[in-house]
Amino acid sequence: MNLRVKKLQKIIKSENLDGFISLNPSNIFYLTGFQAEGSIVFVSPKDILLVVPQLLYLSAKELVDCKVVVAKSIKDFFNKYKVKKIGFEETASYRQYQRLKKIEKLEVKSFSNLVENIRSVKDQDEISKIKYACKITTKAVEFADSIIKAGMTEKHLADRLEYFLRANGAEKSSFDIIVAFEENSAKPHHVPTDRKLKKDDAIVIDMGCIYNGYCSDLTRTLFLSKIDGYKRKVFNIVKEAKDCAIDVIKSGISCEKVDFAARSYIKNKGFGKYFIHSTGHGVGIDVHEEPIISANSETVLKEGMVVTIEPGIYIPNKFGVRIEDVILVKKTGCEVITR
Repeated sequence: MNLRVKKLQKIIKSENLDGFISLNPSNIFYLTGFQAEGSIVFVSPKDILLVVPQLLYLSAKELVDCKVVVAKSIKDFFNKYKVKKIGFEETASYRQYQRLKKIEKLEVKSFSNLVENIRSVKDQDEISKIKYACKITTKAVEFADSIIKAGMTEKHLADRLEYFLRANGAEKSSFDIIVAFEENSAKPHHVPTDRKLKKDDAIVIDMGCIYNGYCSDLTRTLFLSKIDGYKRKVFNIVKEAKDCAIDVIKSGISCEKVDFAARSYIKNKGFGKYFIHSTGHGVGIDVHEEPIISANSETVLKEGMVVTIEPGIYIPNKFGVRIEDVILVKKTGCEVITR
């Protein structure tokens, strides 16, 4: 039985549960290696079962090492395995919660981010996959830099990058690629349009890919021509703020202190009101996962966590700058995975 399951079982035992169920596809993939909608993973103090619909049974049997069972209803499953006290995810839907509550003599207890917190510390296999996903994405940025030219639309560049990621080993992009020119780059989650690139535009590219189930996330701000003056000033402040955050990252530091390192630098330079989001987040099976690096996060970084650092300055109706790297937390410092 793998170490991931054993970590969860230790918590199950300490909570005196008969088991814990997850309906979250990412958590199911983490615990079993199988990812499909409509499946459930059941972890007891001594065992792990993957519960699937009949049509997924053969596929699941071929892919996972744990026992695979078919259950017509969750009630039948709990009766069969004599489950009286069950833990489930706080993020489960109201409908799913009500289904559990209706089961006679079943005690239910919700947990917030139980599996997600275990997932936040990566093993070497996970780190290797994330690094390779980052390698593909870094190559994609280099590709973008080589083909960008005046007159190209945001949509066209985004399409070229999507194709490049897949052609170079990615399963797909880890989220819809963001390409934003000049005034559109002041919108952090801009959706690419037919806006054409002009010579002096700021170009923000935010993208990632999935490799063997694991994500990357990288943002670069590029320019067609040499920049100076105001844009150069803003670009340098964002880059330096990112470096300030990276410099303090190590096992044992709180996320709020990492956020403060970047945020206070930008604020002291007079651009505090233009930094409008958190400084970073965990990345792994999901492109956004625990921990969250924000001003109100007391989560402490641990060795093996993989996080992004992505400060930005967004001047409404003018332009924006965001630079994002993926960082591996180590005992006495960190490793920048993306370059």
